[in-house]
Amino acid sequence: MVTTSSVDAVLAINAPSVTLDDYATQALEAVESYYETTFYTETFSTVSITTVDGAKGVIISESLTGVVSQVTENLNDTSLDYVVQLLLSSTTIYAGMIYLAYQEGSIDEDSMYNAVLRYVQENPLTRFYGQMFGLVCLDKHISSIDLGDNKWQILDDLIEDSGLPIISGEVEPAVEEILDTINERGLLYYYLDEFIGRQTDIDSSKFTDSIKEKMLDRLVELEVTIDEDSYNEGDYDKYFILAYNYAQTGASDSEDPIDLVYSSKDFENTWDFSVDRFESIENERISKNNILAAGALDYIYCVGEVMQVFDIANALVLRWASGLLDIPDGDTASALYRFHKRRSERSTPEERAMLYKRVLNKGNGQVLSRMAVNSDFTTLWEQLISEVMRYIHKTERKAYWNTWQESGVRNTRIYEVTEDLQYNLSDYMTGMAHLQVTEDYNHLQEAMEIVNSDDVRSYYGGKRESLWNTIERIAKEEFGKAPNTETIKTLAVDGNKIFEWIANFNENAVKSSQFDQLLTSVEAWVLARETLNGKHYNHSPRSLPSRHPSNSPRMGNGGANFVAYDIKQGNMDDDDFEFDNLASTGVGSNEEFDRW
Repeated sequence: MVTTSSVDAVLAINAPSVTLDDYATQALEAVESYYETTFYTETFSTVSITTVDGAKGVIISESLTGVVSQVTENLNDTSLDYVVQLLLSSTTIYAGMIYLAYQEGSIDEDSMYNAVLRYVQENPLTRFYGQMFGLVCLDKHISSIDLGDNKWQILDDLIEDSGLPIISGEVEPAVEEILDTINERGLLYYYLDEFIGRQTDIDSSKFTDSIKEKMLDRLVELEVTIDEDSYNEGDYDKYFILAYNYAQTGASDSEDPIDLVYSSKDFENTWDFSVDRFESIENERISKNNILAAGALDYIYCVGEVMQVFDIANALVLRWASGLLDIPDGDTASALYRFHKRRSERSTPEERAMLYKRVLNKGNGQVLSRMAVNSDFTTLWEQLISEVMRYIHKTERKAYWNTWQESGVRNTRIYEVTEDLQYNLSDYMTGMAHLQVTEDYNHLQEAMEIVNSDDVRSYYGGKRESLWNTIERIAKEEFGKAPNTETIKTLAVDGNKIFEWIANFNENAVKSSQFDQLLTSVEAWVLARETLNGKHYNHSPRSLPSRHPSNSPRMGNGGANFVAYDIKQGNMDDDDFEFDNLASTGVGSNEEFDRW
């Protein structure tokens, strides 16, 4: 007869082979105490399980010992993060994660493995870090933290971003570094966010993470110390504006490759490929930066080409030069002139089309004879979208019919295709492509600045006109057809979020929030594409073949194993999102610009 004590054998995760810091040992004991009893009564209000022994009993009664044993073996064979490994090495905590996986219906080997890794990085990890941080603070005579004090608002983000070590002698210095950051920048973080929320002169979407970090660096350099009463009076607004201008100027001087033409300074590409969303794992073959750059390229394709922003900006420059667009001297006129003068130095529509085709297999651009087109990307992207839509469909069916045992709800296929996309994009987004996409994004931002200027929006309907209405109105007048801007914006923004999922993916560190964001983004992206294409999306194409061995070499130029997969009706065709570039229509072509 199998007993709860014998279940411990199938829950035996190897502890990390490091010397634990005393703080880590004490924190682990505290988390284990919570999972002994309190966890079950707090988490589940409708089940009879109240202790860890009850959870172990479920493993026996539901005949899950074989599955759990295999999951344990797989986890022991995986290079886990030290903290995750430490938490799972506690049978008390591990049993709780198994029970959570069971409750969500993950009872096969792959889905239970993934569920355990998701759950352990949520409540257990948060509690563990909180315990370690608190223990160090107590030893430093910080007996309480006033969460009402604004400087502490960044505590959770700092711990989540950097984590805490568990190796002997490393915990206290890590906590001290966080405390130093809070004391030096805590209030600045808080009031910067407050300033961004209340000011109206600058579009909040301009405050990207990189811009905010540069602003904070500048505020620290200026030794700005904020008094709440003075802040409420607006006394510090000038410092925030100064820091913003500094951050913007620094970004402009150092992040646009076109400036190489006008500067003798060495160029270092510092842009992190995060894009304007219109709202305020690594191994040697996977390059996160390459994948993010590919995502930025896809964004440029959608906004610049499909939405025709590049074409519209060129048309506005021509109208202005011809005297048909009356723009007074000022920022907009300067932007138009700068756009015109830099045009000969920017990538041509044909060069951009070549890059889209080579890296993403999008559009009808012509490539050079020695260039390899990433034809595998289309297959893999469609497979990822299809697997996510299938997952959504099955989870909805499970929720409605409560037949999870028959529905086969698993995210393993999603993980497999994501990994193949990591290899594919890492292999193809190489060479000069990083500088090209950085330049093209700056070019796009210049075009958006012109179209979104008060002068242009006033000319085409008034300042109350939105950016999107202005784009549609100009496109209708210039090209005879208005793009569906809201739909294309969704393709650009949610598509970029999918690329971020691919770039940040680590099978052993997927959080539920990340996975939920993927589901949301894919669903929005599919609905947008259905709207744009006017046809229903087929969410269930042919299944993937068996997964390759994790250490085996990849197949094909892009590392894709699935080159034989059929693109069925509803999947992306080569001519999806076709666009007429200005070089072919004559609007804004080199010849026409040369005439004036």
